[in-house]
Amino acid sequence: MSNRGPAGMILAALVIPFTHLTAQRPLPLDRAEIVPEIPAIDARQSGPAEITVSWSPLAGVSTYYIGRLAPPSGWQRLYPTNPRDTVFIDRNVAIGRKYTYQVAAQIGTRVTRRITSDTVLVAEGLFTAQPVDSAREAPPTIVDRDAEVESAYLTGRASNTRWWLKGERLWRARWIETAKASGLPREQLVASWRHIGTAAVLYGAVLSRAPNADELSRQIAALAAGKDWRVIWRELAQSPEREQRFGFWASAPMSLQDAKVAFGFPNLRVAEQCFGGVGPKCEGGVPDLYRWVHPRWHDYFTMPDGTEMAYVEVGIVVGSIVHDNVCMDAQQGTAVACQGWELVVDLTKHAGVPGALEWHKATWNVIDERGWRGVFGPYPTNASARRSWYDDVRPVPARRTMMAAMLGPFALPILDQPYKGQERRATIVLFAPPGTKLDGTDAAFCKSKRFKSEESPLGKAPLGTCW
Repeated sequence: MSNRGPAGMILAALVIPFTHLTAQRPLPLDRAEIVPEIPAIDARQSGPAEITVSWSPLAGVSTYYIGRLAPPSGWQRLYPTNPRDTVFIDRNVAIGRKYTYQVAAQIGTRVTRRITSDTVLVAEGLFTAQPVDSAREAPPTIVDRDAEVESAYLTGRASNTRWWLKGERLWRARWIETAKASGLPREQLVASWRHIGTAAVLYGAVLSRAPNADELSRQIAALAAGKDWRVIWRELAQSPEREQRFGFWASAPMSLQDAKVAFGFPNLRVAEQCFGGVGPKCEGGVPDLYRWVHPRWHDYFTMPDGTEMAYVEVGIVVGSIVHDNVCMDAQQGTAVACQGWELVVDLTKHAGVPGALEWHKATWNVIDERGWRGVFGPYPTNASARRSWYDDVRPVPARRTMMAAMLGPFALPILDQPYKGQERRATIVLFAPPGTKLDGTDAAFCKSKRFKSEESPLGKAPLGTCW
């Protein structure tokens, strides 16, 4: 949010009383990029204690992933001698047990949908045992991937005691998920423990998914070569995938010049965090009387260089959303409370001064508790480290809202002044949940975009409650 102080709210209060290889997900699957599945798969008993699995080939495959289910055991990954073969002979089977197989293919950065075979019951007496030809393929190695990855995690963790100072519980699952899908042997998982953890954190925080095998290999190599994790964070934060799936860029560290180019600023501008929230950036600063908007940091984690990160939950009101946007558009030093609150400016403000209507609306929204709480970030918890992190402030058309004309801190509770500015991508995704009370003109800010009830409280502006 813009650099606004709490004193204006104090004055107004005085003047007016106002989410691999698990049982449910046996093979790696990148939900962001799907290619057509393998056309056909066949599994049948081909010997006294062997099952042959075959499937239709696909062009451009680097690896076929094979999974096996043999109740009561869960899914296990099988490791053939040649990962590009389209025939696999499973000789580690027992008479009387049932076996089901799944196959998926890695094509570039994408993984196909899994295709599942019919279940095969290994029967006795269908085949006469033959001498084993030593030239034939040796029995495949069956690895308990869960145990292998868990062991690699603990071994690597013991050598990296200074990292994950906070957040191990939050991000351990990300490391495990990423490692399982990577196909890397235990030795490489241990050797790349730190880089796997970094990639898992970056993709989880920015894209809400684990990196696939190709992405992980690329990031391990980049990090090993000395690439700063902040550079990778920004690449992911402003990637087409992030834009397509979330509709806005994640907050990311940028230089002043890079931000000027990325956001089309006419001049260099300082970064904004918690854009649309109440208070200066993520700092709070609102009197304790209105604790419902105070920031609360949570879900801490630590990056490899010791940077402590966390998410922050703060109060959001429509007045704060539009005031932050006005401050982005106004010439520096001309709008009310954008560079900090000033008593004389607040006492003499009127509808003709940029930001005056919006600041007045924000103040009353906080006083009347017409808003909700939302989560921003993650950001560095240290304010100095956070100064270079930019929320997505690319302009977009604004939603409809109305404000009250005022003179100084005084106004009639009549909302008849339309907001004429624009919004940013960081605020256009902020919506009030069901049950939130807003000004009666602000239904567009409800998640449902409508009210379930409306009323006109005595001495107050009209009120609506979101569906």
